[in-house]
Amino acid sequence: MVLAAARTAFMFADNDGDGFLDYEEMKELMQRMMGNDDPLVVVEEVKRMFCLDDPLGGCRSNLTYEDFVLLLNECSVDSALFGSLLQFGADTIEVGVEERLRGLSGASSAAVPRESSSHILDDGSPAWRESIEAAFDLCDETNTGQINKDVLDGAVLKYPLIAQLLRVPVDVTPDDRQEYMRNLYDSIDDNHSDFIDRAEWIRFFCADREAVPRPTEWDEEREDCHRITGFIFDCDGTIYQPDGLIPGAEDVLTWIERSGRQYVLLSNNGALPYSAVYDKLSRCAFECKPDGKPIPPGCIYTAHDSQVDFMLSGHLPTGSKLLVLAPDEQWKTEMRERMPELFDSWEIADDMDVDTAKEWSQRAKDEKVAIVFFHDGVIAQPWSYGLIHAMTILINAGADFIYTAEDHCNPSTDPLYEGVIFPMPGPGMFVEMLKNSMPPGTGGSQTFCCGKGGNVGRTFMIDRAIQMLKAQGHVGERDRIVVIGDRFDTDVRAGVLAGTKSCLLESGAHRLEMADEFPTDIPSYTCKSIAKILPQSERLRKAEDLRRSRAKAVSKNSWVRAGSVMEGIVEPRESRRAPSKNENKRRAKKLLKRACLGRPHGV
Repeated sequence: MVLAAARTAFMFADNDGDGFLDYEEMKELMQRMMGNDDPLVVVEEVKRMFCLDDPLGGCRSNLTYEDFVLLLNECSVDSALFGSLLQFGADTIEVGVEERLRGLSGASSAAVPRESSSHILDDGSPAWRESIEAAFDLCDETNTGQINKDVLDGAVLKYPLIAQLLRVPVDVTPDDRQEYMRNLYDSIDDNHSDFIDRAEWIRFFCADREAVPRPTEWDEEREDCHRITGFIFDCDGTIYQPDGLIPGAEDVLTWIERSGRQYVLLSNNGALPYSAVYDKLSRCAFECKPDGKPIPPGCIYTAHDSQVDFMLSGHLPTGSKLLVLAPDEQWKTEMRERMPELFDSWEIADDMDVDTAKEWSQRAKDEKVAIVFFHDGVIAQPWSYGLIHAMTILINAGADFIYTAEDHCNPSTDPLYEGVIFPMPGPGMFVEMLKNSMPPGTGGSQTFCCGKGGNVGRTFMIDRAIQMLKAQGHVGERDRIVVIGDRFDTDVRAGVLAGTKSCLLESGAHRLEMADEFPTDIPSYTCKSIAKILPQSERLRKAEDLRRSRAKAVSKNSWVRAGSVMEGIVEPRESRRAPSKNENKRRAKKLLKRACLGRPHGV
């Protein structure tokens, strides 16, 4: 019962709905739990929680739900946290809502289709609605189906979690608190009957709207956009496409450097490290030289790098058993160089039969067992039915599932079909297949997505990117940083979870009209392409420079061509025959051999 109450407490305390409790959120929860205790005692209690058993020897920046439950297991029964949750659980049994909370603790947290959210914690999931109904039942102690002002006031004083749900201010005078409660009550009691019934309560916290709010158009000359000084860019679909650099990308990075701002490029590629992106951006159609110089060190990071950091962070202890599926062994080289003793202690398999999976499954209760994906959709060898069967056994036995990204498709091109983008399998396609085999209610506690938009990607990718910005000299809070990319479910979600601004570029996978499919991934801004990130004055200047250079080139070419025709070096344009379809194909194949395309899928 305490665990069910803990699930509700975590949801209510998670003010920004990012799936983590930071220091301030935990302090506010403990202030409510500990009532009028000395504020210094509250601070010490919270510090203890964030610094307890940290594998890195420091203090955590946030707590996941799993961390929260582990802390609860370590708590003394006399502690404020344990005692408050126990009281909350006991009272729910007394008022007859035990089964509701038991259902909540195992409910799926996946968002269901809905239009918008009236409360900052509302993710549109069944778990949220169950929390709201459980809170109503807890307030309605007489089972009348109605709550009046006095009953609601009493519930707020008796249950810290109800106060947390209603966002009742902590450090205010009694008069201010009464004024807040009076206004809140009137807002919920929409028919002004002096009673709140269940329907009004649910409408207030689970309100439906016609559409997901649309973001504003990015305009650097607007004050809120001009305040942005740190830029985190996605790569594929934002900086480049399969056939080369996206027009305007180099200009934007040049403008950022010249204006004294900072930028980082993040790729969700799970197969290649940051060095591969540097290599890609130094050759042929992908060459990118902001202000005429190569992209400086410390500006690029990938989901591959993030996952290496996560696996070496202490999550996988000595002696772990890992089934790792990767296109090559580069990840092994990196880990062995950084932590050779830990790496050599792991038992690693790159393929598995059913009998071995059964053997590992019996050890999963006492030893760390994990399935790890280091691929980006392209797999090194065909997956047999036996391998898929083996992974299913491990997942159902409680093995961790660690992967880099949830992108279902990646873009690709074919020189024979100019201008056409074809989809190819992304890592998310294989991730969903395996997640579908998990027992109900267990997915969130054993899956670890290290890329943008992932549950540990916030710490190991976005927080890392922010550290990289600071190393370049960035100053300011997160509201002065923007994550820019072409996907709602990775790039925009990464910004939402990290508390930064976010901008959807409509030059890649997703368009703004798809927003209703991602009701909790609401960007701050939208923009047609990366070129539009530039201020209008800068775009006009670039357009004028381009016009002049083209005019100069046309003038020069006309003189050269006229002289060549007169001397018989080339045929006049009107006398030349148009090439046939077969000639075009042969020419395309020759160009393909010379170009930098056809290498392993980029980032």
